Amino acid sequence: MIKEKIKSPFLIVIVLTFAIFIISLTAFYSQENFSSVCGCKLSPWVIIVSISSFGIFIGSLIYYLLSLNNIKEKGHLQEGFQKILLFLEKEEKRIVEEIVNSSGEIYQSKLCNNLKIDKVKCSRIVSKLEEKKIIYRKKEGMTNIIILDKELLELLKNIGFKK
Repeated sequence: MIKEKIKSPFLIVIVLTFAIFIISLTAFYSQENFSSVCGCKLSPWVIIVSISSFGIFIGSLIYYLLSLNNIKEKGHLQEGFQKILLFLEKEEKRIVEEIVNSSGEIYQSKLCNNLKIDKVKCSRIVSKLEEKKIIYRKKEGMTNIIILDKELLELLKNIGFKK
């Protein structure tokens, strides 16, 4: 994993160095061939279009390399979250997934109905998750709103967690 983190920036530096070299070489070539003594062998617009195209290519390549690194990182985060879910019991896992699917908060009564769990059992599971600081309850009339921990919800949004 450390090799991958070192490899990507190193590759970007190599690409940028190559781009600077090509642009410098082109500038030197155009300076040599545009003297007033001899006729122009290459028109300026060809050089401008070539350098612009090369710049777009290099920019696209660097963007691709950086986004590839982010995709790998999101995959690692998602794998990590899946491993964390392994430590939860089956019913706890179902409740967390249901809360995530309802944008991070849900009424406790709706949660019980959606998962077809007895209200007492649901309350006990929610209490366990609250002890583990995965969720917290907010009193709302005769029922509670179950809210997923904000940091955990933000992490799940960043990795694009889906059930």
